Amino acid sequence: MRNFPDFLSLFLGCSVLLSGCATTSEYDRPVTPSQNSHLTEEQKTGEMLHQQILTAFYPYTDPKVVKYVDDLGHALAAQAKRHDLKYRFTILYSEKIYATSAPGGYVYITTGMLSFLQNEAELAAVLAHEIGEQQTVDRRFTKRDGAINAATQIGSAVGPMFGPIGSLASLGLVLLQAYNENSYKTPGERLLASDAAAMTYLMNAGYDPEALLDVQEHFLKAGEKMTPYFFDYYQSRPITEERILAIKKGFEKLPLNGKSLITDAVEYQEMTRGVREIYKTAR
Repeated sequence: MRNFPDFLSLFLGCSVLLSGCATTSEYDRPVTPSQNSHLTEEQKTGEMLHQQILTAFYPYTDPKVVKYVDDLGHALAAQAKRHDLKYRFTILYSEKIYATSAPGGYVYITTGMLSFLQNEAELAAVLAHEIGEQQTVDRRFTKRDGAINAATQIGSAVGPMFGPIGSLASLGLVLLQAYNENSYKTPGERLLASDAAAMTYLMNAGYDPEALLDVQEHFLKAGEKMTPYFFDYYQSRPITEERILAIKKGFEKLPLNGKSLITDAVEYQEMTRGVREIYKTAR
């Protein structure tokens, strides 16, 4: 196991919001009213939020990269317990290092995050955590819940002031507050549960689950120059001592003996070369 830097304490006490990033696929087409009639309230809410997000961001559309992320996401989602969701993975064009999810199976990751990560297992770890966020059946999705309408409207109001990532964070905050009013889990407990689920998905899909620890380490070692790029992600997925210890303990309990696990830095670097070139001179 790795020793994490002493400045981990700088990030203790960060608040947890609901956040994420995505990749574009054929599922990004708007759902028409006739198509929408059979959807659950959770899925309808996710579709409304998805359309809000697509008004604030340009999707990254390189078909090779989109398919790469989409295929990896679905391989991980196949390990999750909720098969009632139609998981959708969207890449958002943004220099911010960010990832998040929305109700109904929507998962988002930015080009900034793709550029920051170092191998396929780390990408899988980020996506797996967001899939883990989707596994709690949320009881607040009813037509009587005003928080849903607030969540779908707040992005337009906040976006001009704080930009697209600020808009995403605000949407997530409204959703998280509504969720907490209808759940026995605290935000911190939900974060740890998503990490635990992510490591299981990684192992079952053949990826090294220690990649989840590697991602945390990269953030902690990135330095002050990079902090503005991933500050919002820290806010939504805080790296606390409790979280690191929980990931380590969970990793130690996994039945990994005899398993051949994928890291795959070479293919990842090749697949994301175009994305990384965008930010090569900017950072």
